[in-house]
Amino acid sequence: MDIVSGVVGVAYSHFYIAEHVEEGTESVDNLPDFLTDEPVIVTPGMLTIVSCVQEHDAWVTLMIAEAEPVQQTEQWQSLGSWPYRPVHTGRIGISGPTTGPAVPALGWLPGSQGYAPTLTLHPAMIYTVHVYARGRDDSRARYEAAMVREERGLREGFEDYVAIFIPAGEQAVRAAGLTTR
Repeated sequence: MDIVSGVVGVAYSHFYIAEHVEEGTESVDNLPDFLTDEPVIVTPGMLTIVSCVQEHDAWVTLMIAEAEPVQQTEQWQSLGSWPYRPVHTGRIGISGPTTGPAVPALGWLPGSQGYAPTLTLHPAMIYTVHVYARGRDDSRARYEAAMVREERGLREGFEDYVAIFIPAGEQAVRAAGLTTR
C-alpha cells in the first residue's frame, strides 16, 4: 500500500487533490462546479474537496490500496466514492487554492519528510476513489466558536481527510501511448 500525508491550507472552503501537469502534457478543463452541494467535486485530473470551514489547515492522507479498508472508528464519515481516471502521468498531490502544495506531515509517516507529498497512480488504470472525513459534523460550529473567543490563530484540528484509490481495471485508451485496447 502506497501512502503519503500532508497538511494543506484550506481556503474559500476547499482544497484540491490533483494530478501534476507534467512538461509536454496538455492541461485539461477541470474547473469545479461550486454550485453543487456535493462534498467532493470530480473533474478530469482533479478532486475538489469542499470543507465545512472557510479557512483552516487540514491533515490529508492519500493512499493506494487493493480493497476498501474497514472503517476503523465512527469518527470517520464516508463522503462517497467515484470513478477516477488519471489524465496525465498519474502523479497526484494535495494543494490549497491560494496556499499551494501541502507541507509534509513531519514525523507522522516515514518517508513523508522534506517534500510536497505526492502519490503516483498508474496512468493506464481506472480507480475507484473513496473519500473519508473526520470532524465535518461539527467543524463549522467549532470554528465559529473559536472566532467568537477571538482565537483567530487557531487553524488546525477542525477536519481531516483520507482519499483511498483502489484499482478498478484498465482504461480503454492508454494515457501514455494513446493506444486502444
